[in-house]
Amino acid sequence: MNERDVVKELARRTSLTEETAAEVLHAMHELVDEGAVRADALPIAPQPHEARPDDPGVVDRLIARAKRHPLGIEFLVSGFLATVAITLGAHAFTVEAARRRLEKEQQHPEESPE
Repeated sequence: MNERDVVKELARRTSLTEETAAEVLHAMHELVDEGAVRADALPIAPQPHEARPDDPGVVDRLIARAKRHPLGIEFLVSGFLATVAITLGAHAFTVEAARRRLEKEQQHPEESPE
């Protein structure tokens, strides 16, 4: 996503105008640039990975988030890789690992944990 796309998405999700969303995003950048806030303190900062992107626990959490998300599990399975990763807050490799697992479970449902 480029900055324009981020502004549009912020506006859509918050019901703010795009102009207001752009101002908020700009203000957040200024806070970081001025040193008033550390980038890793912002809720949008990437979280440190506690494990490899293909770790089964990380994949489990991604699948659980996808099931709770309005776009659902189908979005995780078939959405554009970068969009899915950004929307669900995951590493692209985790998205790919989840897709492989879900495909395997689809092919062999008797082996699935549910």
